[in-house]
Amino acid sequence: MMSTEMTKLRAFVLTPKVKNTERSHLTLFKRFTGLIEACGIDIEIGNTPPEKSLLLSYQFLLIDLFDYQTGNGLPSNISALAANNTTILFNATNGITCEVTALLSHVKGIFYQNDRPDIMLKGLDSIIKEESWFKRSTMNKAIHDLLICSKTRQTKPVDAKPESLFPSLTKRERTIINLVSRGAQNREIADQLHISPNTVKTHLYSIFRKTSSRNRIELISRTQNYGTTN
Repeated sequence: MMSTEMTKLRAFVLTPKVKNTERSHLTLFKRFTGLIEACGIDIEIGNTPPEKSLLLSYQFLLIDLFDYQTGNGLPSNISALAANNTTILFNATNGITCEVTALLSHVKGIFYQNDRPDIMLKGLDSIIKEESWFKRSTMNKAIHDLLICSKTRQTKPVDAKPESLFPSLTKRERTIINLVSRGAQNREIADQLHISPNTVKTHLYSIFRKTSSRNRIELISRTQNYGTTN
């Protein structure tokens, strides 16, 4: 029987040094970290990220945005921080934090200072199940931006063909990537290729695995550099 210690999830919490340890920040911080622990996740707290090799030993990286009140409300190195860990942002501020930038930087979810605890728990449960936690409008905007970028790149010469970047992709899978990059949904792909929606799902699962993508947005982001995949 596997021990509880072997299956315990761990998270590193990156939090800023708030001046005078503001009471409002302390309250918000304790509320969120308490919910994390309620999900059965052990936490360690620090003001700077640990070395990369050590950071990889954590299943989750939690970044406290309380002190990010300018620009897009995100750390300048968010892409690097989120590259190798399941990254969650909390204490975000409405109207300042740019969700689309976070999403395209491979962040898994954002929680706001005014979110209710039950909503936070629902979101955390989704992320633990390897799903993302963003507003639907954010997902739609991110896909729209990527599609626009993809169309722009398709008019320019590319250095590498998809076969060389992802050699394990089949011809059918490359065709499906092409359709996804144009905004096609599963039913549209199925109708165009004369296959069932379930077969499309099976192909997409295989494509996600081969391209190390977790969803359509990551897939478009990873594959847009080589344009269409006919």
